[in-house]
Amino acid sequence: MNGKCIGAKLLRRVLCAALLVAALGPCAALAGGVTARFVPDGDTLMLTDGRSVRLMGIDSPEKGRDGAPDQYCADMARARLDALTRGRALTLEPGPCGHDRFGRVLAVVRLDDGTNLNETMVREGLAFVYTVPGEWPELARALLAAQNEALDAGRGFWPRILALPQAGRPWVGNARSLRAFPEGSPEAGSLARRNRVPLANLEAVFRQGFCPARQVSPWPTEQGGPRRSPSTGS
Repeated sequence: MNGKCIGAKLLRRVLCAALLVAALGPCAALAGGVTARFVPDGDTLMLTDGRSVRLMGIDSPEKGRDGAPDQYCADMARARLDALTRGRALTLEPGPCGHDRFGRVLAVVRLDDGTNLNETMVREGLAFVYTVPGEWPELARALLAAQNEALDAGRGFWPRILALPQAGRPWVGNARSLRAFPEGSPEAGSLARRNRVPLANLEAVFRQGFCPARQVSPWPTEQGGPRRSPSTGS
């Protein structure tokens, strides 16, 4: 076999590999064989290799900081994620954004049996969808389907959240960010008309893939009152 044939075959193999990586997208960058060392909340894992991972596309109730109370269901969500991951080998599927501003890996996390933890936490009503347009469309659709399943079944925190006084009031979604604001609020009033999405109530906010912006979140604490979440991204 002459050098030209060998070179042509090698080039074809390189091109095929490149096309496969492009087709797989974010899932091509798999990182497996790691375990969780500590679970600080319902959407974050500290790994034994030193990395911190944020479960991409979801948000869970916040644990209290600096003396502030936990948000409703925060400890339940943390305990559930801890139980799911304890002693299990984990595989990460890093998202297109790589890391958040805190240096955490943004990823889908799977157990050794293939279970998608991001979807599981949402399906059990212990986390809600927290995505941005175009981030990972397939994941966003799967998470929203899991969330609507949890809403239909009344799992986890949903019965109490949808019974809040604010739940029956109209909201306005921002199509650009997928965040929502109470109708009549300054934030809602400042939205460009092209980005405004009317939402009948809080349930419609979540069913259509929006979520309340942190500064207007009605999420209650374990003690009962609402607590405005700091913009921690946790």
